[in-house]
Amino acid sequence: MGLSRWLKIDDAISGLWIGALILALAIWFWRWLYQKKAQKPFSALLLLVVAFWLLTFLPLNYAGILENCRPLWGMNRLILSSIIGVLVALLGILLDKDIRAGKKGKAAFPYQKVVLPLTLLLLASLMMALVS
Repeated sequence: MGLSRWLKIDDAISGLWIGALILALAIWFWRWLYQKKAQKPFSALLLLVVAFWLLTFLPLNYAGILENCRPLWGMNRLILSSIIGVLVALLGILLDKDIRAGKKGKAAFPYQKVVLPLTLLLLASLMMALVS
């Protein structure tokens, strides 16, 4: 957060990318935990997202970083945008799966799995920059 504030990046935009990173870490850890199992419980993924979110924001709150954030729509902009970042990244992942399902498991274009979530995050960052 210190570097992004020094670079004058708005907390709403930083929060989007923090939320996407939290989701990516939770999915990675979830797959690692259940790599030998055929069925992976979705509730465990939700629990991991919440755990990683708390492990990220409790130290920020303890350090007083969350107190310096301006509100956005009546809520702390870093917290709100991190939740939006998780949802946008999840939308990108689900969109990739939907496209692959229609093409029998094949990608429509190279690096689709990476390009879709990143593009949605870039668009969300642009919208957050315009809103805030």
